[in-house]
Amino acid sequence: MALSCGTTCIKYLLFAFNVLVFLFGAVISGFGIYLVVEAKNGLGSEAIGVPAFILTLGLLLFLIGFLGCCGACKEHTCMLKTFAAVVTVLLILQIIAGILAFVYRSKFVGLVADAIAMHINQLDSLPSVEQKEMRKALDKVQKELKCCGGYSSADWGEAVPSSCCAGETSPCRNPYQQGCAQATYDLIKDKALIVGIILIVMAILQLGAIISACCLATKIKEQ
Repeated sequence: MALSCGTTCIKYLLFAFNVLVFLFGAVISGFGIYLVVEAKNGLGSEAIGVPAFILTLGLLLFLIGFLGCCGACKEHTCMLKTFAAVVTVLLILQIIAGILAFVYRSKFVGLVADAIAMHINQLDSLPSVEQKEMRKALDKVQKELKCCGGYSSADWGEAVPSSCCAGETSPCRNPYQQGCAQATYDLIKDKALIVGIILIVMAILQLGAIISACCLATKIKEQ
């Protein structure tokens, strides 16, 4: 089918948007894989929820970008409309997730603190191998974030580990005052601008892809 100049421009614009979505998805997927590995090396499988979500989102963007490129090249109206619908749903879900994260951000510290405190309380009841791995994970978090326990060093009772002290002295007499839940929240908050920019760029790319796909499908149908 011979396309008009305007339709051809829209086609290549859609293709360009989807190449960017494709590449952005690849970057997010790589970052998600890194976070999953780091989470497993940190607090184990219980901590991979958010990293796994980021990885899944990246893979979805990667796949959507690829399908969008195919739809633009083949000039298939049904494929283009399906693509636009899928990206619209994904964009809406991202907006909802962002709103929920903002609304419930105040509960983050409590949830993480409770989870860490639970791990600490369950240490003695774990098999020796699992106990060793969990202690190693908790020590790593406390050393890297310069924190102690979930809420505070009180979560450890009298058995405060050396990883709670700057000099790693044993026994630990002057543990870090900040709990690891608050330290984690502060770390995320410090990166909020970067995360916000990434989400805005992602939304712009998706919105551009949706508009381009709808315009191209309409133009092709008219011709």
